[in-house]
Amino acid sequence: MSLYIFDLDGVIYIEETLLSGVKETLTFLRQRGDEVSFLSNNSTLSRDGFVKKLDRMDIRVSSEEIFSSSYLAAIYLSKNKHKRENRVFPIGEAGLFQELKKAGINITSRIEEIDYVVVGMDRKFDFEKLLLAHKAILKGAKFIATNKDATYPVEKGTVPGAGAIVKALEASTHKKALLLGKPHSFGLKIIMKSKGYQPRDTILVGDRLETDILAGKKLGITTILILSGITNQEMLQKAPPSHLPDYVIHSLSELLSLKTAHSS
Repeated sequence: MSLYIFDLDGVIYIEETLLSGVKETLTFLRQRGDEVSFLSNNSTLSRDGFVKKLDRMDIRVSSEEIFSSSYLAAIYLSKNKHKRENRVFPIGEAGLFQELKKAGINITSRIEEIDYVVVGMDRKFDFEKLLLAHKAILKGAKFIATNKDATYPVEKGTVPGAGAIVKALEASTHKKALLLGKPHSFGLKIIMKSKGYQPRDTILVGDRLETDILAGKKLGITTILILSGITNQEMLQKAPPSHLPDYVIHSLSELLSLKTAHSS
């Protein structure tokens, strides 16, 4: 048995469109006895939000199989034994707020109370939020990034991602954000520990070289790049050795015929 960890955006779907071969591949892996989880840098939805989104596409998953960067932020902040004394100013969308509240994290926008600034993707980001986060960080608040993805895939190209907001704050404060999402190994380690798997028994499938593939390679996990999302052939050819995947596929249906050490 193996643990397959899939990214979501660009691997399972793009916006509201399910990509080819997804349902058949997930069904086959589960029937074979393999375990499936999803690790996404996308912080806009909560675990329950991702479950509902996948359900609309006729893909059945449980919230225990979803590890979004919004959930990783909640896990990280919950590890602090004084979590109820800490107050967080989140820049993000509903998913980030929902996961923080579910974990019992105190949320505030009062500058004198902010202990952490947590940044995710925010399609309603404005100067007022930038200014408040800027002041809080300079005042001593810890700076956390759910992810640093510069772009987010949509059906007609890309839009700016959370990384664009993180960069703005890093530039204005001269402070580096602590990264929780890929390529940091935080999420991968949490999944493997919770599911009881080692790197040698784990396969990571993603569409970004600088996040998915790099994260997997850091831990010695088998990595599979899918060319249905951000990365194209030209980007792959220009990639440094540290970003090169073990295997490359064009759609998830190719995963079933891939001769990896885990496919026997």
